[in-house]
Amino acid sequence: MSTSLFTKLERAADPTNNERHTWKSEDTASAVIRHIKQMLTTRHGSSITVPDYGVPDVTHLLHDMTEAIAVIQRSVKTSIQMYEPRLKNVQIRHVRNTNEVGQPAMMFEISGHLVLADGRRQPLRIGTTMDEHGNVEIQEL
Repeated sequence: MSTSLFTKLERAADPTNNERHTWKSEDTASAVIRHIKQMLTTRHGSSITVPDYGVPDVTHLLHDMTEAIAVIQRSVKTSIQMYEPRLKNVQIRHVRNTNEVGQPAMMFEISGHLVLADGRRQPLRIGTTMDEHGNVEIQEL
């Protein structure tokens, strides 16, 4: 079970707690992965305050998968660069879906350097699968 935000804030405010400023790299990686999943499941225009947050709806491009793949790659990279500052040197690579014949899905590998709270950088690779219904699966590789 993960620690609640209130508990983390309470520990951080305690001047006798020697570990109050520690943040595990696994916590940072998990937070970045969750945020990227949120971005990938949000369509442009869904957020009133940030209309370009997320990725465009590409269902109208499905007749041309090459164009859809290129649009998604550019959009995902731009969104991460704009809205996820903890991931630097972002690269998006299309991965051919060879596992599920007859299952239309687009697979991508997102890679970059995770910037930790202490300034260190750690490589991060994420695998994503997007189906024709907009469902997204994401996992650290």
